[in-house]
Amino acid sequence: MEKVFVNNVGFLPGSAKKAVLNFAASEYKVINDRGESVFEGKTRHFGPDEISGEDTYVADFSNLTKPGCYKVVAENVAGPSFTIGDNAFDKLKKDICKCFYYLRCGAALDKKYAGVYYHEPCHLSKATVYGEETEPVDVSGGWHDAGDYGRYSTAGAVAVAHLLYGVRFFGNLLDIEFDIPKEKCEEGEYPDILSEVKVELDFLMKMQRENGSVWHKVTTFRHADFVMPEDDKNELFLFNVSSMATADIAAVFALAYTIYKDYDKVFAGVLLARALKAYKWLMDNPKELLFRNAEGSNTGEYGEAEDISNRFWAACSLYEATCEKSYYEDAVELSKRLILFDEEAVKKGYQGDVFTCLGWAEVAGLGGLSLILKDEDNDLTKSVKERFISEAKRLSINATKNGFGVCMEKKDFIWGSNMELLKYLMVLTVADYISADEEFEDAITSGIDYLLGCNSMDVSYVTGNGERAFKNPHLRPTAVDDIEEPWPGLVSGGPNIGLQDERASKLPSNLPAMKCYLDHEDCYSLNEITIYWNSPLVFVMAGLLAD
Repeated sequence: MEKVFVNNVGFLPGSAKKAVLNFAASEYKVINDRGESVFEGKTRHFGPDEISGEDTYVADFSNLTKPGCYKVVAENVAGPSFTIGDNAFDKLKKDICKCFYYLRCGAALDKKYAGVYYHEPCHLSKATVYGEETEPVDVSGGWHDAGDYGRYSTAGAVAVAHLLYGVRFFGNLLDIEFDIPKEKCEEGEYPDILSEVKVELDFLMKMQRENGSVWHKVTTFRHADFVMPEDDKNELFLFNVSSMATADIAAVFALAYTIYKDYDKVFAGVLLARALKAYKWLMDNPKELLFRNAEGSNTGEYGEAEDISNRFWAACSLYEATCEKSYYEDAVELSKRLILFDEEAVKKGYQGDVFTCLGWAEVAGLGGLSLILKDEDNDLTKSVKERFISEAKRLSINATKNGFGVCMEKKDFIWGSNMELLKYLMVLTVADYISADEEFEDAITSGIDYLLGCNSMDVSYVTGNGERAFKNPHLRPTAVDDIEEPWPGLVSGGPNIGLQDERASKLPSNLPAMKCYLDHEDCYSLNEITIYWNSPLVFVMAGLLAD
């Protein structure tokens, strides 16, 4: 079918702007909401595109800067509408921040803030400590992690980190108001983003044991049926401590301290004390303590092969927060181990640089962000900056290899490919922060375009944003709440060449990578949501909209 693919949401006036056509058309025009032609141009034939399976033609209308609502038309084929303007992303940025509110666990969602998406209190029972004969523990609160109702320390820490690093790098996040309950503090009220993040921080504090170590997760033994959260009455279990979870919590509490100290010194002091306690446990327990699911349990494992990057992040974050030289020395020693790990990864064909990894499994890049913020003239910080810029250059080159300008290769279209993209966009954003580069900025813009509809599925991968936004996330509440539209601001996992769920496996096996997608609630390998798929988008949009 002949299609005009374009970002369904919009463009800033001065940004690069393009549509991609999958049919031969030498000319195109842009029309306004009255049907009047306001811009005309000739397409550029990029050619066959391996990852999309399309023969692509690019319509560049970057010179159109006048605010308004428009469509791209070629050969009588019209794309979806979009806006141009300084406020083009206002709804998007509020939606992607507020989605965390809808994912709150424990307290009820108030109709005043949640509207039709409210629900009753959930998961308030104390959790049994699996494998130990000890009293059950109150670990209520926080955010449901994904399409299920589990809550996971490493995943939660990374999502919080994306948001808080966004605050540190780009203060504009503090100005976004997205209609949630205001959290009180010594200085009056927290900004909305800090109010929401505090919900998860308070939960993560409950996951820390008296000795400083951190339980890896709290879930039911098996995934809940598709029921509303308050109807999931199965027993909760706290599963084993892991060194990854303990290191991630040390890191994120230290990071949070650097921000919350300006609003509530008492709360910030607790955060720092808990970070130090977790780090001491790591020093007293230098051998990695990994995590594997208990036999018969099928909730998210979030297993990792090692804990080096986690400890590195903790050391960097605590150094940035405290200026204690010993943490820097620890980070240097851990970086040597990370270099060896990275060399082995390269031999196995992995791409990228471990020092720029920003996901839940490899988090050394988050440690790098702390060093960049501290901005000292030392060898480790210099190396980290160079690595971010080098990786951004690699990604910028990748973006020139397909008609959509997306900085991904076929092997990046894995489970959660949209997070792979967003992690890359974070790297590009940080590299541009270090050393502004038009190629980095174009790759970021094209990546956002892809996410918001300029892709061969012709889908905006953010609910409620764009006339062709996906509508059927693999998410229990939206599947059973009898409301046609899901709440806005959720990021889909996206195309996945693995097709690992039953419904996805019925798709043709020879599909191009970008087309390995189905908007269906059964497709947990394609269309699930998670807190750490939303959080990098918040970071990237903050960078995109920074002054």
